Amino acid sequence: MKLCFLLLNFVILVSANFRFNLKTIGTKKFNLVDELNRFALETNATSSKYKNDIRRQIGEMDLEPPDSYSKIVNLFYGRMLHLIESNSESDIDTIAKYTNAETQILLCERSQKSTFAELKRFIQLLYLYFKQVKQVTYSMQPQSNNSVKFQVKYKATTVRNTEVEQEWHGEAYYDSNLKYYIYSTLDLKRDCASLPNEIPEHPVEPKEAYINRLKSNLTEILFKNPNVPESTYQTFIQQFMIDRTQMQFCERNGETGGRYTLSDFLFKRYADLDTFTDHAFSISQFSDYQTDVTFTVLGTWKNGIILKDTYRFRVEEARERNGDQGWMDWWTTWVFVECSVNLTPKTDPEYLKKVFMQQVCFSIPPMIQFGPSVQSRTTFLSHFMEGEEQGFHAQICEQNYKPIYDFSQFEKWLASWVLEYDGSKLAEAKIDSFENFLFTCVVDVMKNYGDHDKEWKKREFTMKAYFEVDRWLVKEAKIGCDHF
Repeated sequence: MKLCFLLLNFVILVSANFRFNLKTIGTKKFNLVDELNRFALETNATSSKYKNDIRRQIGEMDLEPPDSYSKIVNLFYGRMLHLIESNSESDIDTIAKYTNAETQILLCERSQKSTFAELKRFIQLLYLYFKQVKQVTYSMQPQSNNSVKFQVKYKATTVRNTEVEQEWHGEAYYDSNLKYYIYSTLDLKRDCASLPNEIPEHPVEPKEAYINRLKSNLTEILFKNPNVPESTYQTFIQQFMIDRTQMQFCERNGETGGRYTLSDFLFKRYADLDTFTDHAFSISQFSDYQTDVTFTVLGTWKNGIILKDTYRFRVEEARERNGDQGWMDWWTTWVFVECSVNLTPKTDPEYLKKVFMQQVCFSIPPMIQFGPSVQSRTTFLSHFMEGEEQGFHAQICEQNYKPIYDFSQFEKWLASWVLEYDGSKLAEAKIDSFENFLFTCVVDVMKNYGDHDKEWKKREFTMKAYFEVDRWLVKEAKIGCDHF
């Protein structure tokens, strides 16, 4: 946002010199949100380093020396916002270069004049305390005596996740001897009571408060309902982990990775989850300065598997960024993903095959009983391998048992076959081979020719099923002729 703003100003300076008319303009305000959004879409400067390089080129080559009021305002705007973002020594030095002994520096509406040393210390505090500058606007009012007044406003998100608004008011005048503008006043408005006076040596927030927030996010957001968006996992990571946080995965033979490997892991792991059934939470002291927060959750997947997953979050005092610099707070520096425990009830494999056979066989009569429709055939067809690459084939009496490999042709035959009958019931379901999982459904089918004239015959569906991914599916089907 900051870079785009400077780039836009540069374009305006070169092409139109801002089109200011001192005779007709008393106060000129700019709200460039729409223009910046457009510009952001067009620019190819995607990496932050590249953006900073461009910002630096514009600042050094085109804004210095600030021989116009627009340059002196833009110089302060760009340097001050970049200061909060990077705490660069060159930025504060550049601002200082265009001041003199008479420059008024007022911080937080104080009546006494501050020094540049105090300003520098204050900016460092803001740099550490602000996580992000979210919105920026500015305005300038050129005066008739070769001077300019300006205002810079921004909103910032703090490490406490609170919003802070700040507003700089400044004045600058043209020095005819130096041939450029000098800042005469730099005044930070708004009350600074919400800002800390010093960088803390230890977290201000109690450890228990951090752990409670961690627990609440785990139980109420991440592991309450299935189908959690990956962006939700990423937000969780940003709130509770720092750049150097490491993951270790038991199921990957102890492989480690950066913090965002956790969001990818969680998103893929629970993609097919049916429901979370239970969870547990415990706290233990790992060392003099580290606390382990262990979270255990039980989940049932759509294929019937039940797993107990355990995550261990190692919490300690740490600085949010830049190693031994940054804001001291409680953070998770390690996450250990332990191996899952399979709690799926052990079931007799032959019993599972019997269940599948019954599901298939009992789905045949409804295709006739409930009338010919796509819905009545859906359950029966859902038990088949439909893809040609899966090797499906069927042999049907009416087609001289010539193999059919196109599943859609099988569907068409089935739709026409059910029209021939007026009633049906399952006569028998039997497994011919457990080893090869071959089974037969014997179905009684009836044609109604009128009162007291109903003809019942039998038809056999012999099918062979294979286990694919997480369930059984029919791959081969042989459908015999009607017989008494």
